[in-house]
Amino acid sequence: MADEILRVTTFDTVQLDDGDWEGPKRDDDVMVYKSKHAAASIKITRGSSTVFDKDFPGNKEIRIVGNVIHLPEGATLEPI
Repeated sequence: MADEILRVTTFDTVQLDDGDWEGPKRDDDVMVYKSKHAAASIKITRGSSTVFDKDFPGNKEIRIVGNVIHLPEGATLEPI
């Protein structure tokens, strides 16, 4: 069975590396960020747990509505 891929989650914090993301563009209550280049880093936490810590290639959009984040396909592990 393939690993499940997180696409939507609630969060307490979202950390986007400086220079990796454009935005936010606001449309009503939706904030949109777009990755600028390959390996655009994002880390999402809920409580004291990290629920997502990966990179996205360029031109991927994340959408945030309240405390819910919608993630695109294409996430990869951060390089070591």
